[in-house]
Amino acid sequence: MRKLVLDFDVTVLVPLILVAIGVLWNSVRRYWESRSDYRASLKRIERPFDSREDEDEFLEWGSKRCTEWRKDRRLLWLTSIVFVAICALMMAPDGFKVSVAEGFWSLMWFVGAASFIICIPMAWHYSKESDWLKFGICLLAMLIAAASAEHFLHQKDNAHHVNCPHCGDDDDDQPDDN
Repeated sequence: MRKLVLDFDVTVLVPLILVAIGVLWNSVRRYWESRSDYRASLKRIERPFDSREDEDEFLEWGSKRCTEWRKDRRLLWLTSIVFVAICALMMAPDGFKVSVAEGFWSLMWFVGAASFIICIPMAWHYSKESDWLKFGICLLAMLIAAASAEHFLHQKDNAHHVNCPHCGDDDDDQPDDN
């Protein structure tokens, strides 16, 4: 079971944490930028405008900044919650991680199989056009998709056997009633 958990940590959780850190950093940066724009628009309201058109233009700009600030604040909260959830999953007990991993690997097997199937007509199209570089890239993508789908299928089966050790998919594993 520990090997399954380590594989899930290394192949899924660590990359997700790195992506979540990048998205969280971008969210924080956008939030601070929109917050400073929003505060600048509030300070500008206190000064008189040269004309009515300038005031209307500024109010439109200010309302747009206010809307962006609210959206960025919501995005910051969402990315923070996702980051905390992924980090909490990293610290979760091994039994829970294996249950989560089984579902995740089922999804990843489907994605890998779909990617393989999508690459087949693309490779066929590029071979008919004699675009050998793109054809070779499609063949490599097919190879990677097939290998990853096969890996995720085996990991899903392994996680299922850990979660349900008495469940077998072979007829030889079932006891005879005779």
